[in-house]
Amino acid sequence: MHQQKDLFVRIWPFFVIFFIYNFAAIAMTQYFGRDELHLYFNKYHDHFFDKFFVIYTDFGTYYLFFILLGYLFWKETKRRFLYLFISGSVATAISLFFKNIYFQQVLRPGYYFTEKKIDIVLVKNYAVQMESTFPSGHSLTATIIAMLLSLLTTNRWLQVFFGLLFPSIAISRIYLSRHFAIDTVGGSMIGFFIFIFTYYIINSYNNSKLDQKFIKNGKSK
Repeated sequence: MHQQKDLFVRIWPFFVIFFIYNFAAIAMTQYFGRDELHLYFNKYHDHFFDKFFVIYTDFGTYYLFFILLGYLFWKETKRRFLYLFISGSVATAISLFFKNIYFQQVLRPGYYFTEKKIDIVLVKNYAVQMESTFPSGHSLTATIIAMLLSLLTTNRWLQVFFGLLFPSIAISRIYLSRHFAIDTVGGSMIGFFIFIFTYYIINSYNNSKLDQKFIKNGKSK
């Protein structure tokens, strides 16, 4: 029978990292202002990070999400697979709802500052997106992935490493001027609460089949 354990106890390093980043992002946005904060950090660009973040921002979220989903299907229990699949699906649907209904006309920083005739550093040959800056879908996905990866190990140092996935992705979105800092907070909060909700809902079912693998001895179950 599955034994439920408090999520905070299991992955507390992630919670610490999550709180520090989001508190800092909210505090600095409040202090500097959304636009001023983005312009301040936009001054710090480097050729290496231009190349790195263009690749990393998608690989560390959407590509990694499907790679991890495949791994869970082949190697882990149905319960763990559902943690990722359900939370990712529900959180993405909620994010798209807000983007398309309430924040469709809220411009992304790259386009926003260009329209205001304010000089901004943009990564060469990297497309500038226009609308729906809030919330950040990449930050949402990175949060869910980081929480799931942290659940797969009891090693606290690995949990710290996995926990850093979220802030590193959030920073990549700001660096590439795809999002303001507050957008990454919004996306991460959606992913955070949906994952917690999914975790406890799934764990409320003690069905032994949930703790079995999809694939056993090379055969589908």
